[in-house]
Amino acid sequence: MRDLFIIVKKEFTELLRDKKTIINSIVLPTLLIPILMFGGIKVTQMIQESNKQKIVKIGLVNAPEDFVQMVENDTLNKVTDYTKVQDFKTLISNDSIQTAVVFPKDWKTRMDSLTSAEVQVFRNGTKDNVNGRVSTLLEAYSSQLKEKRITQLQIPVEKMTPLVQKNVEVGEQKELIGKRIGGFIPYIFILTMWGGCLLAAIDLVTGEKERKTIETTLSLPVSKFSVLMGKAIVASLLGFIPALLNLTGLIIGLNFIEDIPETFKVALTEMLNPQSIVMILLLLIPFSLFLSGLIISLVAGATSFKEAQSKAAPIIILIIIPLVMALMPGIEFTWATVFIPVLNIGLGVKEIMAGTVNIGMYAAMLVSLIAFAMLAIYFSYKKFSDESAILT
Repeated sequence: MRDLFIIVKKEFTELLRDKKTIINSIVLPTLLIPILMFGGIKVTQMIQESNKQKIVKIGLVNAPEDFVQMVENDTLNKVTDYTKVQDFKTLISNDSIQTAVVFPKDWKTRMDSLTSAEVQVFRNGTKDNVNGRVSTLLEAYSSQLKEKRITQLQIPVEKMTPLVQKNVEVGEQKELIGKRIGGFIPYIFILTMWGGCLLAAIDLVTGEKERKTIETTLSLPVSKFSVLMGKAIVASLLGFIPALLNLTGLIIGLNFIEDIPETFKVALTEMLNPQSIVMILLLLIPFSLFLSGLIISLVAGATSFKEAQSKAAPIIILIIIPLVMALMPGIEFTWATVFIPVLNIGLGVKEIMAGTVNIGMYAAMLVSLIAFAMLAIYFSYKKFSDESAILT
């Protein structure tokens, strides 16, 4: 144990001498979440405000006067009246107009006879702001026509409303928000951990080979396993610490950043209680060791930093895919997913934050992560013991 402590101290001290390591592993992770939260809120507000002020160029064909008046009442709408249907696809592509609303020629006759009519809307599906504003106009106009018909037919409003839907929410707000955003938190944590473990593991193994100091380390009166474990522990710490600081940054952001909806802030604060934080960190500890062991086993035979990166970098795909799957609706934290690395963390953190985690399944997931960490350490030790790979 003393030998292991000496190796950990040596490797950790060597890494922290590099200012880039301190910035990448301590400063940036602490600031990352608050910056993303504050920046995301401000950018969203700016986009929404900008969209409200944008002029929408609308083409109208056979439009009734009352609808034209409704459109023109909004000074941000620029109306172009056409006598017949044009090549609206080209006009929209050229930005001559952004959308076109075509009423049938017999519109007045249909309305007088109290029948329905089809209104065509030519649009570009990617223009959400334009399409949303036009849809709002048409819905408002349709509601006006409906009210006129009800008045004309002298029908009580109650008779035209046979069903009123009233949702009675039985789930707590904490559970709803936890299920919806809980998957994004491990996404940030795990990617940060991957970056920290990757840089540290490559520097501690391949970096030492390039600096010609690996021979000195291996010549110490310490077993190769202790040397490997020391490097793996330090690499995992350089992955775990940024994740811990990300979590700290999230809590700081909730307390000091304005413009976060109060109900959202209260729910998140309730979700990030000491018990939830401890449960999440307990999952990240073996996972960081798993990542460091996996990366060391991959880069042990690399002769340069660039070669090591090329060997380890593709593994990020195997991390991102399960994380994306954890965000998909319909994929739940069950006994079928509890043993799948990365996916189980993504789903498990959602359950923890929602307050609905099954303790038995959580324990099984934790045990499986420890088993995967031990397996990764075993394979990295096999690679590290190969002197032909390490010393070349």
